[in-house]
Amino acid sequence: MRSVLLILNVVAGYALLRGYPDFWHPIIRVCLAVSALVIAFGLWGRAAKPTSILASPARNPHLLDYLTVGIAVLLVECFFLVFLSLAPSKSEELATSLDKTLHEKLYGELTKNPGEIDAPGIPGIPGTSGSYISGWLGSGLGPRSLNKNDKVRPSNRPEVYLFPKSPADAQQLLATERFLRNVTLATYKGGTWFPLATIPRTLSAENSLIKVSRPHPGKSITYEISHQTNSNGQTLAVTIPDFTSIKQPTLRETAPDTFRLPAASAESNSFRYQATSLPFSFDKISTPVTAGSSPAPEYLTLPEEPILRAKIQNLATSFGLPSRNSLLKLRQTLRTRFQYSLEISLPDEADPLDSFLFKNRIGYCTHFATATAILTRAMGFPSRIAFGWSGGRYFKGPNLFVFRAREAHAWAEIYLKDHGWVIFETTPPSRDEGTASVADPDELPPLEDFKNGMTPSDSKSDLEPLLKGATWLGIAAAIALIVALILRRPAIATSAQSPALNFLPDPPHYLSAFRQACQAHGLPMPPGRTLRAHLQAITAPGFTQELLHYHYAVQYNDEPRNRSTEKKLLNQLRTWEKEIS
Repeated sequence: MRSVLLILNVVAGYALLRGYPDFWHPIIRVCLAVSALVIAFGLWGRAAKPTSILASPARNPHLLDYLTVGIAVLLVECFFLVFLSLAPSKSEELATSLDKTLHEKLYGELTKNPGEIDAPGIPGIPGTSGSYISGWLGSGLGPRSLNKNDKVRPSNRPEVYLFPKSPADAQQLLATERFLRNVTLATYKGGTWFPLATIPRTLSAENSLIKVSRPHPGKSITYEISHQTNSNGQTLAVTIPDFTSIKQPTLRETAPDTFRLPAASAESNSFRYQATSLPFSFDKISTPVTAGSSPAPEYLTLPEEPILRAKIQNLATSFGLPSRNSLLKLRQTLRTRFQYSLEISLPDEADPLDSFLFKNRIGYCTHFATATAILTRAMGFPSRIAFGWSGGRYFKGPNLFVFRAREAHAWAEIYLKDHGWVIFETTPPSRDEGTASVADPDELPPLEDFKNGMTPSDSKSDLEPLLKGATWLGIAAAIALIVALILRRPAIATSAQSPALNFLPDPPHYLSAFRQACQAHGLPMPPGRTLRAHLQAITAPGFTQELLHYHYAVQYNDEPRNRSTEKKLLNQLRTWEKEIS
């Protein structure tokens, strides 16, 4: 029965620690889980009779013992709760500072690169101050270079918040690979991507919505996007490709599918707006594909260097004629024969695309996307590169996706007949950035709430009350533990009252009878003296030699005990004891 109770309490404790029921505060669940486990082990340990034959405790455990253990466990849990809440951001700051010190030259180069401008943090959210790895929000519509020498350490700073309008929209997003697009670039020259040179156009709202037609069908998703403003310049819109409507008074299309938001109000440092999109990618196409007519010649331009151009064309030819199968073969090649890494090192004179495709074959998302765009052009498909975020972490409670700086991502898009621009992702799924995830029920998003339409910049961390509660609970547990340790414990029985003090099993009956007989004859056997040593020190009857041989055979030679022999020895010892009277 005790074992059944133990199993039930362990299951209950596990369920509580896993977040059930989810409407209880985590501290309440932790306290109840600890209490259930302490009670279960306390009841389970109260056996009617000790079953161990090796040793016995000096005394039975008391309620104070179980209470002390429970308080100690609770104190440790409070410590870990506080530590795991505060340590990540502090550790990241320490690691960043140390890395900057060790790689001062590299950081100096990164700050000069226009594609690596530090983005400001989100006020009101701890750990979101400027970081040396910028998200795309701070980079604007400008050139993006393939770095030759880079040590990318993505920040954990939240950058974009996506709120599905309904649970059905959230489920649709969870069922597919998620992308947020910020900017597209079309011209590749000398290891650098540039935006397509076009005449900007302004889109105006009708009935508060700006609508854009898309060629491909699909089920739409309605959502809200919230992100900070770009303090370095004008802010670009962030949407799920491809959006069909957005709630803004105006948009300025500065490059294809790259839209500049109207200026934010003076008192605001963030945006929040609603949009509707038709998510579409290459994997959703099951029919044969054909390259569409290029919207601009730049989408088919290859590198100018003749040798590199010839090598790219030769590699593209190996995938076969332009078709769905040739594109799948290209993706398979990049995902299996090339290595994903955030650390690359190339000579200054090296061409980054040539090195990635034909030499070291190591790079991260920008290298994979660039190689894909250039190779698909050589195969006859118009292509471009897009920058934004992928993956995101979903929090079920507030129905929220959080995209952090470490999930900034680049991918290729190809232009297909009857489909338009289609996402063609070739970066390996197992990568250090852009990996989708779902938060545990207990995990709190990096926001307080959005019930009143608050933006991330207006919210406060929800960790503060949790940390305060854990801190005070830990202090109370520490005081209670100290009091429990200094309280007077029940007196321990002396050796005369309880032989168990020696922490040894009870001696055989014949040995106890021998000691009692020796005591009666005035020849007490001192503690710690062996049977052989005591027989040598006294004058004893002849049968004691048989007792000595039997005792050593049973105790040290693993011979089985013989009841008739022990009974005979007991009778002889009692007779010897009675001789004194």
